[in-house]
Amino acid sequence: MPKIFENFQSSSEQEPLFSIIIPVRNEEHNIARCLSALSNSQIAPHVFEIIVVDNGSTDRTREVAAGFVSTSALRVLDWPNAYIAAVRNAGAAAAQGKYFAFLDSDCEVLPDWLTQAQLAISRGITGVFGSYYLIPENSSWIARYWHEERDKRGAGEVPYLPAGDLFVSRELFQKVRGFDETIQTNEDYEFCQRVRSIGHPITCIPELGVIHWGTPQSLVAFYRKHRWHGMHVFRVFLRNLPALHNFKPIALALYTLCCMLGLLISIGIALQGGSLRYLDAFVLALLVPPLALGIRSAASVRRLGAIVPVAALYLAYGLARASSIVDWRHWSRHSGRMNAHAGSKT
Repeated sequence: MPKIFENFQSSSEQEPLFSIIIPVRNEEHNIARCLSALSNSQIAPHVFEIIVVDNGSTDRTREVAAGFVSTSALRVLDWPNAYIAAVRNAGAAAAQGKYFAFLDSDCEVLPDWLTQAQLAISRGITGVFGSYYLIPENSSWIARYWHEERDKRGAGEVPYLPAGDLFVSRELFQKVRGFDETIQTNEDYEFCQRVRSIGHPITCIPELGVIHWGTPQSLVAFYRKHRWHGMHVFRVFLRNLPALHNFKPIALALYTLCCMLGLLISIGIALQGGSLRYLDAFVLALLVPPLALGIRSAASVRRLGAIVPVAALYLAYGLARASSIVDWRHWSRHSGRMNAHAGSKT
């Protein structure tokens, strides 16, 4: 757990209600839109502060963010060469608000975002609360089909929320010692599981949804994003096997990996003049789970035409996650720290 909390200092009596913490790295094309949206919030400016934590940007990200200092209660901090969990923790350690609002730099809040959060607090919402991402208008079929089923999830308790749109009280955040700085991805899921383990709920409030401009719009971007997100999912799974954290994505990844190995062996047999029946069997086995998931998704939205595109996306998802598991670089405790991505997450 992060050592930064050992030196945490109490905030002043004039503390804002919200501290919005935004990790950035080479996000000059997104950070202006993110901060502009916050400046249009339907809430009094003194109610919130903004802390932008720069993870070693080499473009104009820091300069663009600093341009909002004169119009907002905004600070820009430096925390280079660290995983995004550590970048978020650094922002939390400097924050003065009673509640931390974690937001990604490629997200755009709606004008009533903080007003809705304030309303949730007044209704007695505790633990962690927030929402899943909204996709931009005119998104590609990839974004629309992948998020269609998720968009239908209503308000209530959920297993986890993305750290790009997540609220938590400073007291609870300190109690669980923040995000785990030893993992590069899956830190939001792991954080939520620790919160749940001490009896606090994770609550989805759809009104808190933010537009995620980092939503993949092409199949290649979709594959790359889920391959990256899968880096440390297996590591979190292995930490507490009885809890079965990440079981579903791990099961699909391992199944896909076995099918791919079977395909390679079958191709070798076929090239040596052997039967093609093994190849056919493994192709069928590879396609069964994505098709089943596509049918389930199509049934949930009552649209038969969703089966094939959703199945194609689940196939790409399985291949991406399987690729993450076999990448040996992801198994080193400190691998990738110098290349940590501190911008958007899904």
